[in-house]
Amino acid sequence: MAFCTNCGKELKDTDKFCPFCGKAAEHPTENAGQNTYSAPVGNDFGNKFNEYAHTEDKTYEFDRMDISDNKVFALLSYIGILVLVPIIAAPNSKFARFHANQGLALFIGEVAYGIVRAVLLGVFKLLFGVNINFFVNPFISIVYNAMNAITGLFSLVFLVFAIIGIINAAQGKAKELPVISKIKLLK
Repeated sequence: MAFCTNCGKELKDTDKFCPFCGKAAEHPTENAGQNTYSAPVGNDFGNKFNEYAHTEDKTYEFDRMDISDNKVFALLSYIGILVLVPIIAAPNSKFARFHANQGLALFIGEVAYGIVRAVLLGVFKLLFGVNINFFVNPFISIVYNAMNAITGLFSLVFLVFAIIGIINAAQGKAKELPVISKIKLLK
């Protein structure tokens, strides 16, 4: 009996790659029968974070030729409106479509978040004065600037997801992004 050294799932003797995470399988003859997987150590937050961050790698489902031919299109999927390039230029590529789906979901989420953020900050300005001046009302100015900074920092999540997607596409991996992978916009 073999186990994946990356995710710890049980492997069949015929598996060349882990069907759960896509890592190359090491069978007992290759690894002296030892299971080198170690469970994550840490607090509940750390374990929950690892649960969301460790997403399925579906690279084994894609043709190697498709991956190598459409890697550039997959990369473009995570750069804003350029998500349309793989949708239009490589409509028959499963690999490009996989990344385009994630890139499109990310782009739509980013635009929606930008609109919500702008409305929230606009409403705050309307309620407390269009000109938020520190010298007129320092408390309101500090609260507004703190809201602006915090919501701006939260938007970095989209940047991090885009970078992760670009890295996965550049490496020829079809690894799902956390949270985003649950959204299927393209068939």
